Amino acid sequence: MTSTGGRKAGGVSGGRPAKRSRTAVPPVTVDGLFGHVAARRPGEVVVADGGRPLTYGAAQQNADRLASVMLRYGVQLGDPVLVHTADHAQSLVAQLAVLALGGVCVPVPDLCDARDAARIAEMSGATLVLCSGVHRERWPLDAMVLDEERTWARIAPVRVDGSLPRSSPDGVAYLLTERADDGGCVGHLVDHRAWLLAAGARLRRAGRPGRGVWTGQPPGGARGLAALWWAVSAGSRLNGPAAPAAGRDHAGAAAVYGPQEYAKFLAGSGPGAPAGPGTALVIGGALPAGLVERHRALFPYTRLLAEFSPRDGAMPWTAADCTSAHVGASGVSGAGSAVPRVRVTVRDEEGRPLPAGSTGQIWAAGTALPFDRLCDGCREPAVSHRGSLTYSGYLGRWGADGALEVTGRTAPRTPARASSALACATHGAPTRACPVPTGA
Repeated sequence: MTSTGGRKAGGVSGGRPAKRSRTAVPPVTVDGLFGHVAARRPGEVVVADGGRPLTYGAAQQNADRLASVMLRYGVQLGDPVLVHTADHAQSLVAQLAVLALGGVCVPVPDLCDARDAARIAEMSGATLVLCSGVHRERWPLDAMVLDEERTWARIAPVRVDGSLPRSSPDGVAYLLTERADDGGCVGHLVDHRAWLLAAGARLRRAGRPGRGVWTGQPPGGARGLAALWWAVSAGSRLNGPAAPAAGRDHAGAAAVYGPQEYAKFLAGSGPGAPAGPGTALVIGGALPAGLVERHRALFPYTRLLAEFSPRDGAMPWTAADCTSAHVGASGVSGAGSAVPRVRVTVRDEEGRPLPAGSTGQIWAAGTALPFDRLCDGCREPAVSHRGSLTYSGYLGRWGADGALEVTGRTAPRTPARASSALACATHGAPTRACPVPTGA
């Protein structure tokens, strides 16, 4: 379905959002969190990326109407919907609409090529994509093009459906994708509760970014999602790469980077360069050797936080305040302590737990992590394993101070195949895609 209409998803529209029942009580879903903030700050900007800024109230209003149109189209509870947009404002509206329907939001990185797009569509089983016009030709699926005026001309008169929102705390919110070691596609299923736990813990660690959060990553990637929901949970704003304050002009604001991205930023900094961000949050794999020391030398008054999130990239396993953290020998990086509701263990190749100081494979489990994984081409029956350990792909050890040290990557391994039917995972029969070690 290529839908047509009048107001762009990223624009500021007039009026206040319709009152929603989820704002009357503490939020228990991701879209409920946004609705809670939008009810208190309807006129404040939530995303500045590219064209007109998007306010909380406009995002809520546009998402409600988009969700109502999708409901008429036939999107039901647990249905996966792809989101592939060119800016963060369109992406936010699309995500909110999918979540309000109780659907599974499948963010697609902006630079995803046609081959990866086909793998993501096959793995998720999605039949509908919410996209920007520049991405439409990559998808041989029904589509709603969110930056066409005709699309919003048709959506604007639609009355918000009274059954919204349909989301629930234990329902699947996101299917986060990554490229597997064998070149295939792996998806990480995250429920609303886990996403809120991770976002809340990040807010408590990093604080409220009063001047907003900046990200240089296009929409759809893990860092962009983490930056967006850090800003929303704080009632602040996200500044995307195309915002007026992009690049190094984001001095004093909070910023989210990947490890290599921040290393590159530091390599280009020096005498006469603009000041660094007020807080730098580095998420993903282990920090490169020497990064903390260079950060301290260049930006001694900038807080440096690190989140070790090795699989999906958005859900942290451990966190550390590296502003004054100890960094060991070359090639060893401090990953800090396990975040709340996550249990991290170091095990040998047979799956047996190792004592502090012994190097082995890093595994983790917890309610603040994705509860399951899918992969393309999986054909085995679904097996429930909520709470089972997930393999990181890294080696490490526990230090004497109780902090996890990441010592390097392990050899690529091919996980056991899992069912590709997303409906099994969203209706009571999660799949199993990674072997659980002995003693889990």
